[in-house]
Amino acid sequence: MSWNYRIIRHDAGNEQYLAIHEVFYSEKGEIESWTSEPIDIIGENRQEIIGTIENMLKDCKKQPVLSEAKLIESTSSKNHG
Repeated sequence: MSWNYRIIRHDAGNEQYLAIHEVFYSEKGEIESWTSEPIDIIGENRQEIIGTIENMLKDCKKQPVLSEAKLIESTSSKNHG
């Protein structure tokens, strides 16, 4: 299983917001799951935090924004289909 950082669009009633999550993929490269909460950036030192931010930027620049609603629909149909 592999993973990366992705931006996910959330629809919360009348509000919409974007957040960075870890997204996990199957061996076939299909999205299987994602973190329920956005990722906190924490580290033991400054360089660790900077490294995490750089990795987030690198991953998020490469991939389009995901829709949480579409992710739920897609993964539900795979798990219950």
